[in-house]
Amino acid sequence: MSTLDRYVLNAFTRNLALVLLILVSLYSLVEFLETVDDFIEHQAALKYYLLYPLHHLPVMIANTLPMAVLLATFATIGGLSRSNQLTAMLCGGISFSRISRPLFLGSLILALLLMIANLWLTPWSTRESNYIKRTEITGQDSQQLSSKDLYFRDDNRIISINHAFPAKGVVLGLTIVEFDDKFMPVKRIQAEKAEHVNKSQWQLKNAVIWGFIPETRAVASFDQQAELLIDLKRQPSEMLQLWDRPEDLTVNELLHLTKKLQSEGYDPKAYQVEMHMRFARAAVPIIMVLVGMPFALQRGRNASFSLGIIISLVIFVVYFILYAIFAVFGAIAVLPPLIAAWAANVLMALIGTWLFLRAQD
Repeated sequence: MSTLDRYVLNAFTRNLALVLLILVSLYSLVEFLETVDDFIEHQAALKYYLLYPLHHLPVMIANTLPMAVLLATFATIGGLSRSNQLTAMLCGGISFSRISRPLFLGSLILALLLMIANLWLTPWSTRESNYIKRTEITGQDSQQLSSKDLYFRDDNRIISINHAFPAKGVVLGLTIVEFDDKFMPVKRIQAEKAEHVNKSQWQLKNAVIWGFIPETRAVASFDQQAELLIDLKRQPSEMLQLWDRPEDLTVNELLHLTKKLQSEGYDPKAYQVEMHMRFARAAVPIIMVLVGMPFALQRGRNASFSLGIIISLVIFVVYFILYAIFAVFGAIAVLPPLIAAWAANVLMALIGTWLFLRAQD
């Protein structure tokens, strides 16, 4: 690596570290203000004030990294312009493409790291932070929150779950309704929590059991048990389809679940779209450098950091509007998952390439 590459890359790295620190701090502050009421209300232990943000940190970094890359690019090129270093390089016969090479190299490294995070780290981060919030902090009250009930039919039973944590072997808000051959209810079991014991056996906590007369559906019996061992006929690894959000699954779990749903005759499109989205989001740092450099170069010595923030916000709004539109098209099968995931990136890359080529004229 030449002296020029090291110099530009060091300037970019310093700017990126500073911007990323500011953005993550702001993100953390907003997150803290949104969750501190729950912590105080449920008298959470002091350690969870530290554990929750630590577990959520990878998500915050992954979400703020693209914006940080765009601002760092603007700050780097703007700084070189204000100090006349960029002018000196260009007058010395160094092309803008050559000057920008270390920025693309840095964005490529960041894209690889972000891809690893998107495939494994951020799903784990979301899972762990949600587990802490719903089980260790808010406890049973979390089951009373409005959420999408996740359910499946298992022979003569319908099983409903509010929240599932397969990696932990824990489900929250479990409801089991058993039916007779005429599909009339005969029993209902409701529990705050169920923990995996072994094989398909699960231990229910604070279970409430109702017995019904099938002909009249009247309540025939009522019982409460602090613990109840039942056979759910499913192990934790088979609970993956009970996640209410595909983005909470690791890449291995997405692949496993996609194959399983296809073999059972179900549509796995939502999981296929999410899989392709993971790779598409990893490429965003490269696109942000490609789009950000021409804007910074056009402003020359007037490329202030405040202007960079405004331009970055505009670029991000445009990008994520396109991203959301194509994601919806993919989810409703208007576009194939691969095209839906990469369409916004391709459009922004084409715009960035055009601006980049014009900037060198």
